[in-house]
Amino acid sequence: MSEDSHLKENERIIPLARREHEPEQEPREGPEAPLGLPDDRILGEISHEVGNYFHKLYYWTDYLKTHSDGRADTAPVEMLEETVGRLERFMRMMLEYLAPAKMSFNRIEAGELVAGLGTKLPGREVRVRSTEDWRHFKVLADPSLMAHALRTVFDRVAGTLIDEDALIVEVDRARRREFQGIEIAFQAGAGINGRERLKKGIEMAVAEKFLLMHGGELFERAEPSRALVIFLPIYD
Repeated sequence: MSEDSHLKENERIIPLARREHEPEQEPREGPEAPLGLPDDRILGEISHEVGNYFHKLYYWTDYLKTHSDGRADTAPVEMLEETVGRLERFMRMMLEYLAPAKMSFNRIEAGELVAGLGTKLPGREVRVRSTEDWRHFKVLADPSLMAHALRTVFDRVAGTLIDEDALIVEVDRARRREFQGIEIAFQAGAGINGRERLKKGIEMAVAEKFLLMHGGELFERAEPSRALVIFLPIYD
């Protein structure tokens, strides 16, 4: 019995959820949300994901109700537990995106932000490139929130690497919104197709929120090579 047919019999369709067999629509680029405010695109993704999780929860709970004949089939229970666990993790990320965050700023050197990146990818090389000595530039950062944002971006780009690819990080001085700063560009690997976005999902939205709270930005770059780029103001 298919998931959809079972749900129709029990009239438990969640209007919020997109059917899994429906093709995913091409993302539409809209105007950027004002700094610090929730992005309508991200709120739409949250709405879709929550609906999809409840769609699955209703399916498996209804399945267990109608097939509880004493058979030792643990697969439905395991699927239900897995869905509940994923929903719990997603809800935590959603709350991090929507809830205000307390910050405690410290003046730290930019070199500390990327120090130790190589230890996060055992067996894979991390190369940091720059045209100038940037490591002693000072930035204001909450260590915990900044580490969370950097780790999220790092993990997203690391997931696009294949074979023996090294993770390339380019650091340069830049100017955005009248602020002097630095740009840290994490280059994507060959494991990403041309239509896939690097900056997507609730995890990336939380990382972007934390960077905005530091006066920074997170954006996706297409040329000369695809990358996720972090901009942070410097305070020398």
